[in-house]
Amino acid sequence: MKTLADESLNKINLVGKLLDATFDTGKTQAGAPYERARLTVRVTQTYGGKEETSEIPVSMFATQFTKKGGTNPAYKSIQDLKGMRTAQEDGYDEADVISLTGTTISENAYVSKSGRVVDGWQLRASFVNKAKLNSVGSFNLDIYILGMKPEEDRDGDTTGRFIVRGALVTYGGKLDVIDFIVEDPAAVEFIENNWEVDQTVNIKGRIRVTSSEVVSEKSESSWGEDIPETTTRYIRELIITKGDDQGKDEEFAYDPVEIKKGLNARKALMEQLQIDAQGKGKSSGKAAAPTAKAKPNYGWEE
Repeated sequence: MKTLADESLNKINLVGKLLDATFDTGKTQAGAPYERARLTVRVTQTYGGKEETSEIPVSMFATQFTKKGGTNPAYKSIQDLKGMRTAQEDGYDEADVISLTGTTISENAYVSKSGRVVDGWQLRASFVNKAKLNSVGSFNLDIYILGMKPEEDRDGDTTGRFIVRGALVTYGGKLDVIDFIVEDPAAVEFIENNWEVDQTVNIKGRIRVTSSEVVSEKSESSWGEDIPETTTRYIRELIITKGDDQGKDEEFAYDPVEIKKGLNARKALMEQLQIDAQGKGKSSGKAAAPTAKAKPNYGWEE
């Protein structure tokens, strides 16, 4: 069986229009110069019979030189990005279509104002190149199933969608826990009947990062005219569209004992995250600012 020394398959395919890019430089604690880039890619893709546009944030980070002293190709790629055209600076029609490679997904948890740790995720890329127009934002991952359940709305009613909570083994034996959504009713039925907790499975699907305006006119008052209130709802979801028929054979599956070790280490990290956030809140008088937006409380390809 696999151990925490065996990293999970973690592959992101991302091609789309470059909307914007920002950069900053600095030095690591060891004094190595580095550069960081944050960019947004607009992806329009069709799945489940519907076309959908997402604006997907990605980060890049690289030191200027490798450990052997040579030029770091990932650093050079960030320099190349600076010369590419963005929709923000050059207009959408003139913006470059880019392809990001060496891209992976990882957990990005943060502490909310109420002191609760909120699950999140982020994408990190190593290289960027100009590409032809072939828009896609997809993932191909091996996960260890920690839990599965029907999705419920705020009123406790089921939505028809299904949640698969999975663990990814990343560099250094670290365990990242991420929620995935299944939307297709046929896929939901298949997973409920064929997948089990503590199995290792491969999943493929689409990345969704969208927003929508929500208008509320509901009032508890019995008189007068309601004034509509508009709020923006941000949606960051990983939609499973395809996967293994059943759990992987023992040789290719993660050892539950190893996963438990990883979960215990992750629990300690989350507890420390809360302690650190409380300390910042006391020193400033304010709650620590989140590093990412929360996902909704807790998706087979054509």
